[in-house]
Amino acid sequence: MCPRRLLSLKNGNLSEYQSCVRKKLSEYSELDKAKTYKAWSEVKIKTEVSTDDDEMKTFDYTFDYVISATERKNITDIASLLSLSPEILKKTAEKNGYTVAYRSGEYWIDDFPSDPLIIIEVMASSTSGGDKKKRTQIAMACEDAILNGMKHNAPGINYRQVWARMVSQLIVKSQVALAWDGRTIWLVQDVLADYISKSTALVLPEFLAEKLDEVNILSVSYGDAIKNKTAELIELKDTQLFSGSIAAGNAGDKTKGFIDIVKVGAPPPKTQIWKSLLNKKPLGNWKI
Repeated sequence: MCPRRLLSLKNGNLSEYQSCVRKKLSEYSELDKAKTYKAWSEVKIKTEVSTDDDEMKTFDYTFDYVISATERKNITDIASLLSLSPEILKKTAEKNGYTVAYRSGEYWIDDFPSDPLIIIEVMASSTSGGDKKKRTQIAMACEDAILNGMKHNAPGINYRQVWARMVSQLIVKSQVALAWDGRTIWLVQDVLADYISKSTALVLPEFLAEKLDEVNILSVSYGDAIKNKTAELIELKDTQLFSGSIAAGNAGDKTKGFIDIVKVGAPPPKTQIWKSLLNKKPLGNWKI
């Protein structure tokens, strides 16, 4: 599935078939309907940060979407907060479409970002590269579907690659949002959520929740609508929120944490590695 099929807020693209997903995101984020919110896409932060031990660490991540409330703020105060000159700040704000107003001898930005801050990460499940001999490559599969209808071979879903991209960022982006008094919500397809539960030590159904926590995964699906297709565009209406703590509880506490997503669900028996080695030609001898 294309990530924009799950959610797209670019250029005010508020598609009707995504209304259920947006509504759920707003409800779980507890956004106030009386406030005005803005959305940004592909927000990149690359900087160095000092730890408590004065060790420099690099932070280099891009957020799919950032949603925040807005407030009227004096440009002088913003300039002091961001360590920028008021002149540069005013030009930057005007260039990027913010509302700059002059009142009582001072410049103001009427829609400067403010709390609450919500980060939304969209993880769609991409297709595998396919097998040329089995005609499961995208181009071949499309050609066969046109010529033969349902009698064609389709590429599979590349669960492992998508999960690997997600797990490398899941904890970090969740921690960062918490440090900013906000939350990160991961928007995924149900098939990816199922794969995570089956292949890692994290069993998502155990984290079924109604409110956001430290780590949040919103799983969406077509539900039965995919079986009874009556419209060209099927709305994603079925959702499940999985939320919980990053780490497990204290010793003796049986509660689990999302850190289990980086642990193996169950190691295969040792006989499996012998079998794999037997079925593969060695590169050569190893001597020391």
